[in-house]
Amino acid sequence: MESGSVESGSESGGVLRGTPESFELEFKGGRKAIFGNPRNIPFRAGDQAIVEVDRGQDIGVIIREGDEASKKLRDKGILGPILRRATSGDIERREELAEKEAEAHRICQQCIARQSLPMKLVDVEWQFDGNKIRFYFTSDRRVDFRKLVRDLASIFKTRIEMRQIGVRDEARRLGGFGRCGRYYCCRGVISDFDPVTLKMVKEQHLAPGSPKISGGCGRLMCCLRYERDLYTQAKKEFPKVGTKGTIEGEMFKVIGTDIFHRTVTLGRKDDDPITVTLDDFKKGKIVEAGSREKDEALEAYWSEAERIAREEK
Repeated sequence: MESGSVESGSESGGVLRGTPESFELEFKGGRKAIFGNPRNIPFRAGDQAIVEVDRGQDIGVIIREGDEASKKLRDKGILGPILRRATSGDIERREELAEKEAEAHRICQQCIARQSLPMKLVDVEWQFDGNKIRFYFTSDRRVDFRKLVRDLASIFKTRIEMRQIGVRDEARRLGGFGRCGRYYCCRGVISDFDPVTLKMVKEQHLAPGSPKISGGCGRLMCCLRYERDLYTQAKKEFPKVGTKGTIEGEMFKVIGTDIFHRTVTLGRKDDDPITVTLDDFKKGKIVEAGSREKDEALEAYWSEAERIAREEK
């Protein structure tokens, strides 16, 4: 293919062969955008590049080809052109700016406290060419920060931009680890914030009031959304909890399902609950569980079923 061709790529350093017409870049705090590649510069995922932005230049990390970016990001269009590959000197300058950002954060905090502004400073991002500093903050209300901007401009002698963000964006910028032990989804496996609702919680048989379904931002965990398809598909296969029926002349009521082990738990009026595989439930067979002997029988049944399945392959 011509200039837009690409063979492979990954966020962990895979080679992006060819010269794609655009690339997705990531900046500090997980901020992402698509930039054009008019000079047909070949990049590897993980390379750093200098790009042209509004009123200056910035430095970002190549993530993937632009055509492979999320639809929402593609809909925003190309933000600007990639100018060149970052040099070792550019990377050193970026490290120096990181130190200046820490100092700017401290100074801004002092200004906010002095003016008693109802805002929480989250992060500071100094543009690579020094022409602008972004201050990210959260607040429950609208903040009049005009005096703060004037004070900061007089101190840093550059353009000041105040940007109010939500708590989910705050978690993305700061990063961290979720209760699963993995890095926040918002900084890893997802690119866009889509709504996560209580309906998704109920679909996955979770307790709506449980603190375990909230992420570091205090909102419902993002993983509830991208796991939803699994539960939606399972809902089509499994009987609904509360379903009543008869198997081999015995009345039952579905009191639980386990989509991971593909089992259905049935309650009976005058006896202990029993657990059956989904396949057996559909066929009308019941393998009991509930006591040690019955559990061992069920385990033996599954082992035999798996053995037969392997032999059939």
